[in-house]
Amino acid sequence: MKLAPLLKVSTTLLAVFAAAWGSTAQAKTLTAAIGMGPKNSSVVAYESFADYVAAHTDLKIKVYPMSLLSMKETPQGIRDGLADLGFVVPVYFPAEYKESNLVANLSMLSTSGTKVKSPGAALAGAMTEYIFNCAECMEEYRSQGQVYLGSVSSNGYDVLCTKPISTIDDLKGAKMRSPGGNYSRWAESLGAIGVSMPAGDTYEALSQGVIDCHMGSVSDLTNNSLVDVTKYVTFGVPGGAFAGVATSNFNVGVWQDLTEQERAVILRGAARMQAEMTLGYYDLAMKDAADAPAAGIEIVEASAELVDATDAFVKADLAVIASHFAEDYGVDNVDAKIAEMVRLVEKWKGLTAVLSGDREGLEQVYWDEIFSRLDPATFGVE
Repeated sequence: MKLAPLLKVSTTLLAVFAAAWGSTAQAKTLTAAIGMGPKNSSVVAYESFADYVAAHTDLKIKVYPMSLLSMKETPQGIRDGLADLGFVVPVYFPAEYKESNLVANLSMLSTSGTKVKSPGAALAGAMTEYIFNCAECMEEYRSQGQVYLGSVSSNGYDVLCTKPISTIDDLKGAKMRSPGGNYSRWAESLGAIGVSMPAGDTYEALSQGVIDCHMGSVSDLTNNSLVDVTKYVTFGVPGGAFAGVATSNFNVGVWQDLTEQERAVILRGAARMQAEMTLGYYDLAMKDAADAPAAGIEIVEASAELVDATDAFVKADLAVIASHFAEDYGVDNVDAKIAEMVRLVEKWKGLTAVLSGDREGLEQVYWDEIFSRLDPATFGVE
């Protein structure tokens, strides 16, 4: 019996199995937590991000919408390794993320002054560029066991009401659900009443007359089913958007264990996901705005006086925000930081002015201006 050929075959098979086993062993599956329902446009963008990473690396990303961690559990869950990455909402934790929350509170800059078709696209770019270049912001995330990888923005905020709001007089005494302190201050400066409540309670509050209006994107007609209880939409006021999020923060240890090539792909994918998420909100807002009349919702035009009063409020409120973050949270150099965010918002309005609805164009400008300037060999590692 000739053993040499058999040994040769066996050795070859072992080599094949070893190579296959090595390939399998090297493949990693990461868990991503996003505390939204599976049909939310942000979850759709996360799934697309996972597909992109899988197509360009051996990494797999399993997306868990709502099921793994809630929004409020996600930062600690990433820190403690319950998820490898996830959608973090710093505004839920004002003390822990005071530096990035400072600029999140400046969101009304996106719709005051220079008017653009997609304020969310500009705001997402400005927020992301600011935070990547803010040492204190980056250290906040690092201290929470996370590596920051960009922000996303909703579309501009409007008022969805059960009565028409067109003038300052129309606002007198109106009870308005507020998404934050600056929105409550806007309402109260014009004679309305700001009401704080979770977004999930808005439907019932509008239907029962507890509030007259909801301040939020027109896309809430779909996202929060407000189409059934909204009778009027006034576009352009109060303005602003919601950009106080970190879309795909990684656990520090997980990020550092990735190869340089894997980190490079993820950075490009993060620019791609930022564009997809932001335009997902924009596209839904455009669709809901177009469909509103057929649903029996009347579109109301804000008076020039109301628009001018809103712009004046935004400028005056910068001092209030500065004082709040300096005195209550101990943020240093607030005036300089606010001035930088003002500059960046205007810069990004110019960069994104012709990119509303253009995912590839928006991805490219996010990549060129921000993400391509991060070195995957050192970013989040040193």
